Amino acid sequence: MAQNRYTKLLSNTLVFAIGTFSSKVLVFLMLRFYTGILSTDEYGIVDALINVGQLMIPIASVGINNAVIRFGLENETDKRTVFSSGLFTILTGFLCLAVISPVLPHLMDFMSGYTIAVLMFVLASSLRTLCIQFALSLGYSKMYAANGIANTFLNIILNILLLPRMRVMGYLLANIISDLVMGLICFLLAREYRYLETPLDRRYDKPLARRMRKYALPLVPQTVCQWIINMSDRYMIIFFVNTSANGLYAAANKIPNILLIVANLFADAWQISAVKESDPKEQVDFFSKVLGAYSSIAFIGSSGLIMISKFVMTFMVADAFFISWRFIPILTLATTFGLLSTFLASVYMLRLRSKNSMMTTVICALINISLNATLIPLLGRISPFYGALGAGIATFISYFILFLIRAFDTQRYLKIRWNIGKTILSIVLLFAQALYMSLEAPMWMAVVPVLFLLLLGVNAREIMLSVNKVLRRG
Repeated sequence: MAQNRYTKLLSNTLVFAIGTFSSKVLVFLMLRFYTGILSTDEYGIVDALINVGQLMIPIASVGINNAVIRFGLENETDKRTVFSSGLFTILTGFLCLAVISPVLPHLMDFMSGYTIAVLMFVLASSLRTLCIQFALSLGYSKMYAANGIANTFLNIILNILLLPRMRVMGYLLANIISDLVMGLICFLLAREYRYLETPLDRRYDKPLARRMRKYALPLVPQTVCQWIINMSDRYMIIFFVNTSANGLYAAANKIPNILLIVANLFADAWQISAVKESDPKEQVDFFSKVLGAYSSIAFIGSSGLIMISKFVMTFMVADAFFISWRFIPILTLATTFGLLSTFLASVYMLRLRSKNSMMTTVICALINISLNATLIPLLGRISPFYGALGAGIATFISYFILFLIRAFDTQRYLKIRWNIGKTILSIVLLFAQALYMSLEAPMWMAVVPVLFLLLLGVNAREIMLSVNKVLRRG
């Protein structure tokens, strides 16, 4: 295993890259289409509806899909119980959500007329995630990737057909239909119907189901708090400023999401490798070396994205959205530390310490809410633009604190070896570049690329060592 774990990780990453990256790039390129048809106000509403739906998903499903992939990867678990427990939990949670749904428009005005559509989005997304996660745990990695591509193409086709006619509702329906169709296809192709059983079945492993719930439950407040860090700023912008400012902020967020797309390709492969690595001594070495390369790639990728952010927005969005490029540097910083924090959370997953993952996220969510409530109205007195910028600053600070907490806390469970000097220097260079770019300081067109090259030089050796390791052991 020591000889092939790196090549196996790379192989799985490439499979997910072919499926997920290509599909996500298509979604990214559709940004021009969306912003060309929808006004900044409509795009702000779409963003708010999708994000509140994504908040409801872990609550309604009790985070069970996280347990499905975690326990499904273990060889000794009863796969029928893993899948059936996941399905039963999702359906029960959806019914509970449907009961309280009539009060939602009274709490959130923008949901008026869209409540049923958002509920269906929650159900469709939860069921598709269950099916593809379980298929992945069974070893169908290529099917997992192919399903992602097909889902994206179907979603794009439906958006082209529905968005011009139905506007906001068309966007929601495109997501609902594509998720339901592709979830059903995965269910049939992976023959997941073979794993259906009820909790009353004698073969149903009730202790396993309880272990899954025990693991998943702390992840619900964690996911909610993660959503607060990521998304509460959108709703506070709407509350303190307006939906138009949120539309600009949401459009700018699509650019740093490129980093999330790439990182998620690796995350899917990494969770498999992390769970499969059972030797404690090998775990320390494996995690340390992978983290070194991962952090280097994250710093370099973030720096490159900051450098080209203004240029990219000239052709990625309609003219009315162009000013939003100024949000990108600070949002990219936030995304970078979010990625590093997520990687460190894999230590909690490995050790089944979901409570630690929850508590660290709760702390940062509280910090995020406090900063948003302070900075958005405070800077909003200058202009709506600066109010939205305050949200970006709050998100960055929150993720940076989350990264620091987890960097220290995870050492209790896995003694990861950090290159402290490289990490600190990379952070300083990246922060300086983001600040220089946002302010368009004197000679920024020369200074920003120089900072990128310096950061590249600091991190290149780490990446080359990892590449050589893979090639040598491949």
